[in-house]
Amino acid sequence: MMKRKTIFSSRFSRDIVLTALAFSVLATGAVGYLVSQVRRDISEKYIYEAAARAAEEFGFMQESVVDSLGLVRDWGESGLLSLSKPNELNKLLFPIFGREPMLAGISIADSEGQSYFIQADGTERKPSESDGFDPRLRPWFAPALESSSIYWTDQYLFHTLRQLGVTVSTSFVPPKGKQKLVVAFDVLLPDLYRKIKEKAPSENSDIFIFRHDELLFLPEARDASSRFIPLGSVTNGLISDAHAFWGRGRGSSDEVFSFIHQGTVWWCGFQSLGGPRQNVWMGVMVPESDIMGDIGRRRLLLVFGLLIVLSSVGGAAWLSHRYSRAVGAMKPVSADRSEAGVLALIAKGENRSVEFKSTMRMNLHTQKPGKEIEIAWLKGVAGFLNTDGGTLLLGVTDEGEVTGLERDVFENEDKCRLHFKNLVAAHIGAEMSKYIRFFLVPVAGKTIGMVHCSRSAEPVFLKNGNKEAFYIRNGPSSDELPVSKALNY
Repeated sequence: MMKRKTIFSSRFSRDIVLTALAFSVLATGAVGYLVSQVRRDISEKYIYEAAARAAEEFGFMQESVVDSLGLVRDWGESGLLSLSKPNELNKLLFPIFGREPMLAGISIADSEGQSYFIQADGTERKPSESDGFDPRLRPWFAPALESSSIYWTDQYLFHTLRQLGVTVSTSFVPPKGKQKLVVAFDVLLPDLYRKIKEKAPSENSDIFIFRHDELLFLPEARDASSRFIPLGSVTNGLISDAHAFWGRGRGSSDEVFSFIHQGTVWWCGFQSLGGPRQNVWMGVMVPESDIMGDIGRRRLLLVFGLLIVLSSVGGAAWLSHRYSRAVGAMKPVSADRSEAGVLALIAKGENRSVEFKSTMRMNLHTQKPGKEIEIAWLKGVAGFLNTDGGTLLLGVTDEGEVTGLERDVFENEDKCRLHFKNLVAAHIGAEMSKYIRFFLVPVAGKTIGMVHCSRSAEPVFLKNGNKEAFYIRNGPSSDELPVSKALNY
């Protein structure tokens, strides 16, 4: 009898051990798969967001430079710019460098070869044909002279600064002359590269920039003319591995992928930096350890955790369903600029993240521009920035009727954008522009202004004269908080 009990006990223990071992193997495999998927999902999202932030910073810089160039063009068309009055040009143009820190130089030239040039350090120089300079032969002159649109050059070597850069230019006709003049802004590539590198997502990550013809930019090269080298001859093994993997056809411009370099797993993504010709690209590389932290040390705990979770699948499924519904309800407003997307947004009506205003500046009762109209929608922008972000539609009535910004009677779209930018700078602060995107969108045969706001990382105050106020979104309106409540908030 004792022997039978011993055999039963032995078999029972064996079956328990085998069952537990089999279950552990299955659970370990399931956890390994889930961890792999979670790792990929988190890493892809991390790289996408990092690349988007860097590209967005580049886009903001482009838009700001173009806006300032348009302002200088307006000065020229009004007769404020004259090549025969360099001292007046200095007074007008030098403050532009404070407004646009990416600028390295400003040029003005005419078709007779007369020119003016000032550097960011305030140095005014008069290049002449004796030192091989003719503004009419520079890559920014002829394209801008032939039209009044904005023109961006490819990368080239600046004559005076002896550095690689790009130039944005446009032309204008002075009021008392028939001859066109060209104004040009110079941006150095090393400065642009440093600006983008500041957006590197982690301490050990890296960002590199290359052209559409696969020439890599090397800012540390001593000779400015040799700062672009073929990616195939790059000595940086990390960049070579990333580009080689992408070039095998396994990666594309919108795909994030991983590769192993010197025993370390890296995640990488590529993105165009935009521009008129889409000819500059950026690669973002981040080691997996920066993204996932100490997840490797926690994998064993996840295995045991899954064994416990499997015993309560029903409860976990209910929690997952409940959480997914909450996340869906908190999904931020999308900046869909298509006509169908805007109409769908209007159809939902005003709410905590959407607001309508009929005009940007025009008081429809007096048929005159009114500061009270501008302050009214700026309250909404400040409220969005201080809460969870949102979208303001200018040119849409409270009832959702699309009336357009035509009633604001702007001379052109550039003047409309400049007016918006100046109002934000004056009443909210130019430093907050990084959280605000302004688009002019054609809808139902009219043009509306779409202001997309992200949540600000710092408190935003609306300035009106000598007063400052703090606003938050409360349902479909923006409410002012007293100082005591604003501090607690």
